[in-house]
Amino acid sequence: MIISMLTVHDAASARKVDFHFWADVLVAQGHQVNFVTVGLSPITQMKSGGRRYARPYNVWTTLGNTVRRFVWYPLFHPFGSGRKWLDKITGPLFSLYPDLMSDRMLEGMRGTDVFIIENGAGLLLVPRLKQKFPDSKFVYNVCDRIETLGYHPIIVEAEKKASPLFDFIRVPAEIMVHDFGNGSHVGYIPHGLDKSEFTIPSESPYKTGRNVVSVGDMLFDEKAIATMAMANPDWTFHLFGKNAFLSASLQNVKCYGERPFHEIVPYIRYADIGLAPYRPAMNADYLSQSSMKMIQYTFCQLPIVAPEFAATGRKHVAGYRPDDEESIRKSVLQAAEYNRETIDTSVVMGWQETVEQLLSGAGMAQS
Repeated sequence: MIISMLTVHDAASARKVDFHFWADVLVAQGHQVNFVTVGLSPITQMKSGGRRYARPYNVWTTLGNTVRRFVWYPLFHPFGSGRKWLDKITGPLFSLYPDLMSDRMLEGMRGTDVFIIENGAGLLLVPRLKQKFPDSKFVYNVCDRIETLGYHPIIVEAEKKASPLFDFIRVPAEIMVHDFGNGSHVGYIPHGLDKSEFTIPSESPYKTGRNVVSVGDMLFDEKAIATMAMANPDWTFHLFGKNAFLSASLQNVKCYGERPFHEIVPYIRYADIGLAPYRPAMNADYLSQSSMKMIQYTFCQLPIVAPEFAATGRKHVAGYRPDDEESIRKSVLQAAEYNRETIDTSVVMGWQETVEQLLSGAGMAQS
């Protein structure tokens, strides 16, 4: 089969997400993978902290004779400004985004059996792709509730328009199934894990003390971490993520920025506690099941500290109330007392299982 993935991520990135792992599985099974990066343009370079991906752009290249890479870099792409008046003005311009797809880009996806589209700018492309490739199956991979991601309103609207066009919509949390009207083409498939990365012989990066690890910066709650760190000076907090840092440094908080996943694994594996410091946000309750970091922590049998709204369904999570400093302070000690040997790792799926369920949902049997 030929599978074309449209995502904001780059096939050549050292930072791996689900699309990279899926590509690895599919290539190993003998399928061709087209990894197409969308949601990028000169506008990205103007934004503080904008993504920087290696050239070449707008050409097809092959990575290690396996994955075909295409980083689409048109004149503009839809982005949320956070200002209603500006979003209203830019809406008509951003509606032209699908028309910017070049013949080279489209020709490179000829023969695609399955398109897998991620949250974001790729949703605007679905109607045109569906028209161009009427025999292809279309899968929507919902990573997060779109309202929590700060997208331009045109992308939120694009999700509503594109949803009926998908053969299968995959959600990473059961509660999200109802977001799409309980249709038969919506299914819950948990995130997977490359379990082999966590079993490779390695040494602990920690030299002394008791260690808490936090991976990622989505809805990063700086205040909660500062409260925990100041209340527990004998614990060291290790933060990974581009925007995972404190405004005022603390001696027992170490910030590493964004690192390749293989460098982070030992910090997760040998930690004493896993931290998921999500900031309260509208409709963020789905994180209790969809949080990748919490799945990784679970596989490594780490007690977890997380806000109560993200703690549902896991006995080994010490939940705290984000608006209650006393609750936040106590959560670390509560997690430290949990018997990690009782944490069930059998509930964690591998990426191969995830891919099998994804293709099955789209009506494509594995060959």
